[in-house]
Amino acid sequence: MTTDTQWAKLRTDVLENIKSLLDSWNGSAEEAVTLISENERNMDQLKKIEEQLSEDEAFQYTSVEKQLLTVIIPKQQQMIATIRGEKTSLMNKMKQINQKNKVRDNYVSVQRAPVFVDKGI
Repeated sequence: MTTDTQWAKLRTDVLENIKSLLDSWNGSAEEAVTLISENERNMDQLKKIEEQLSEDEAFQYTSVEKQLLTVIIPKQQQMIATIRGEKTSLMNKMKQINQKNKVRDNYVSVQRAPVFVDKGI
């Protein structure tokens, strides 16, 4: 049977896995999305481990775990900020494209209005 200490060791190992994945980030939004989705598995594993720990152990992090978390959390926030920035940039580009299409459509009439000649009938 696994003791709380062994579960805590597993938690440290999972946090180290998360950190190493985040450290491999190349700074791009695409890579950030990939790494965050890869880390989902680690996060699920972390939740399962914490469910196995006693309530006291689940909330008591070792100094190593605290140090890992102080690296993981800002890195993950940086990745999320990069993704949001890329999303905003793409949205702005889409707006520009839509505006260009509107200008084009107004300049070159796509639909021809029917012309009726009033012959005084």
